[in-house]
This record gives sequence, structure tokens and C-alpha cells, in this order.
Amino acid sequence: MVNLQTTTFRPPIVTVMGHIDHGKTSLLDKIRSTNIWRKETGGITQHIGAYQAVVIDKNKKEKLITFIDTPGHAAFINMRARGAQVTDLVVLVIAATEGIMAQTKECLELIKKADLPFIVAMNKMDMNGASPDKIKGQLVELGYTPEEYGGDVACIPVSAKNGEGIDELLEMILLHAELLEIKADSNASPQAFVIESKLDKRRGAVATAVVKQGTLKLGDTIYAGKAQAKIKAMINYLGENIKQATPGTPIEILGFSQVPSVGAQITHEPQAEAPKEAVKPIISVISQEETPKLPLVIKADTEGTLEAVLGSFSDDVQVISSGVGPINDTDIFMAEPVRAQVVAFNVSVPKFIKNLADNQKVKIIESSIIYEILEEIESQVLKLLEPTIDETILGEATIKAEFKINKVRIAGINVTKGVLSKGDLTHLKRDGKIIKDTKIENIQAGKEIISSIKMGNECGITFKPYIDFKINDVIISYKKE
Repeated sequence: MVNLQTTTFRPPIVTVMGHIDHGKTSLLDKIRSTNIWRKETGGITQHIGAYQAVVIDKNKKEKLITFIDTPGHAAFINMRARGAQVTDLVVLVIAATEGIMAQTKECLELIKKADLPFIVAMNKMDMNGASPDKIKGQLVELGYTPEEYGGDVACIPVSAKNGEGIDELLEMILLHAELLEIKADSNASPQAFVIESKLDKRRGAVATAVVKQGTLKLGDTIYAGKAQAKIKAMINYLGENIKQATPGTPIEILGFSQVPSVGAQITHEPQAEAPKEAVKPIISVISQEETPKLPLVIKADTEGTLEAVLGSFSDDVQVISSGVGPINDTDIFMAEPVRAQVVAFNVSVPKFIKNLADNQKVKIIESSIIYEILEEIESQVLKLLEPTIDETILGEATIKAEFKINKVRIAGINVTKGVLSKGDLTHLKRDGKIIKDTKIENIQAGKEIISSIKMGNECGITFKPYIDFKINDVIISYKKE
């Protein structure tokens, strides 16, 4: 009888994570340059987002490891959000000169929620001040015990600069793969996952994917969420056109009708996408309170400016994550499940991050001027107060003084934005909160009664119904759509 058993060892799929500047990219580049599988051509590995390296195992046999390159853990996070999983193992890169930082903690949280094994690569061991013991101590404080201390977290000292520890790291990856018994059936129904996607001017919609089960073949009709394709071409990480892709293989796929979502599962059969309501937040859950709050992810250029921005928000804002440095893919994928907006205060937003945000329908608010940030957020908060009614802000003013004429209390204001007009609906805002609603009854400039007042001018106004205003209160004029 013919043996139809086709289940065999599959190359482990490894995602590399780490805090910015801790050497994640340098480490991947070092592995790529010294352990690349076959000859690299045309620098294609810089673009495909995934590649394979060959390692000689303890039995002197060649084994493949598939690495998901930048922005690798974007796919990892989105897999988790959709109940799928492409990553078998995570390598967490921590600079031995700096130790665990903010984004390192974010990565650890993601790893924990996805219940994935991980290896710590303690990078920059060639530099002065490197302290692997500091990293191990910090891991213990966070509840992760290194192997040297009797735990199960392997901590490998490495140097992306001189190659120290690279072989040991790769051996450890293979050991984990062996313990995990990573296998796949090349004859099973194909299952792959999109880790990057884009619209190419010449080639149309292109997806980078990793095959986890089965075999994708040239000419196959496949589905990735709402996107459909008859595979016109498959290109491996070496830039070579291939006719089939077996388990563990990273490929570019051409032929999609539209750009598929990052994290989408590729199969031969159409699959309904999970409804948004079914996707649970990864990092933070927005509290279920009677008063809605605006969820935000905040990034700033320095700790000082970050503190200034955070200190300017009202209680109507819920910050689910904050940090220093440029916007990265982790910020976008933390924002997406809870429909948060990302604030970039005086920091860069790379083009591929903007594309990723568009793909995930995450709004990014960019500015180097704090009041522009605050005005935009205030506008968003106002819409939350009455979610069934859309409001357009007409103007804003600050109350600078008060007067009494014939026992009528008049607010002396300075218009800071737009135009205020007689009859406008207004919010009275105090200490960052809207406390009253009223209308502008009259506007007076000097001895003249006027119908409206523009930004940069001062006047006196009265309200109907009367409100008990105070100096420094803010008046927000608006109309309902």
C-alpha cells in the first residue's frame, strides 16, 4: 500500500520584536548576511518582509528557519486579534546596554496574551556598559524567570555587530521548534497568512504571505478576507519566481483583486471576515462607563513634552498607551481594536506606518504645536457627548472678565477661534469639562450691539438661559448637523 503520510517538519516561523534602537534590524541583517539560504539576489529580502536562513543542527543536518522581518510583529498582533496565529516563536531583542524599555514591556504583554514561547536576545554585548544580569533581573521583576534562575526563558548574549552568539541563538530556535514539534502537511488544504500588503503601481495589489499548511500553486484561486486572487505569480525572498510554496515558505503573491488586510488568512475557500465586535482589544480594554471617553495612543518626542500633552487632557480622554519616539506598527495595532486615534506630537510618522494606519482605518493626529493637538481632541470629545448628533464647531472664546449693566451679568471674552454669533448654541467648559449648555443672547463691542465677533477680537456677551460663568471658562459655539 502506498504511504500517503505527508506530515513533516516545518520550518519554525519566528517573529523578532524589540524596543526601538535595540538592534532588531541589525540582528536580522546579520543573520541574513551570514546564514542566508542560497544566494541572495537583487536585495529582494529588503522588500519582501520575510526570509529564510539555513542552520546546521546538532545532527549536522540543514534546517530552515523562517523570519518575519519588519514590520513583522504588526502581522503577529493582527493574527492574534483575528484568532489566527502565524508565529511559532518570538525572539525578543533587548539591548544589554539599556535593559527593558517601554516598547519591550509592550512586546512582553503581547507575547503573554498570545501565549507564545519566546527567547531573549541580549544584544550589543560588544559595547561598554553591557549588563546581561540587569536584563535577567528586570525579567524576574516582570514575572519571567530566565533559565539560569530555574525558569524557562532562554537569554542568549549576542552582538549584531560582530556576530557573537548568533549561532547559539539559531540553535536555541531549533531546539524550541523540536520541543514544540512543529509539523505541517504539504498536501493539506492550503493555509497562509498575509504579513504585509500594498498597492504597487506596476504590479497591482501585492501580498506578502507565509504558508503555514498545505501548498499554494501558481494558478490557484485563493481568498484573503474580502480579497480574491488567481495567483499570477509567486516570488520568493530571493526574488525568484516559483511555481509552488510549501509550509514555512515566505512569498509575494500577485493577482489580488484588491489589497488584502494584514493578518488575513489565505485559503482556497471564501471566508467571512470576523465582525469588528468580535475582536477583543489586545492591550487595553476601554472601560464601560456611562460617559463615553475618547481612546488615544500618544507618542511624543521627549518625556517632558509627553508629560505636557498628557497633563492637558480632560477626564473625557482615556489614554490606552503612551511613550516617547516615532509612531510604530505596535501603536497602530493597539489602536485598531478599540477604535482609538494615534497622536503624534512632534514625532515622525513613516510612510509605511501611514499606509498601515489607512489599511487599519486608524486616524493619526500629527502636529508639533500642542494647541492644535488639543483643539482636535476637544472637537472629538464634543462628538462623544451626544453621539447621535454630529456637531460642527463654529468658534471658541475665553472669558477674561465680567461686568454688570442694569444688574445684567456680562461676560467679557476674547475670541480664540472661528466666529461667535448671536443665537449660537454654546457649551460652557470649565477645567476641561463641559458643564452647561446655553445660547448667545447678545454681543456688544464697546457701545455697539453686533451680530457676530471674529477670532482675535474682544467683546461682551450675555447668555440665555443664564449660566453662572467664571473667569477662564471657555465658550464653545457650535451647530448641530
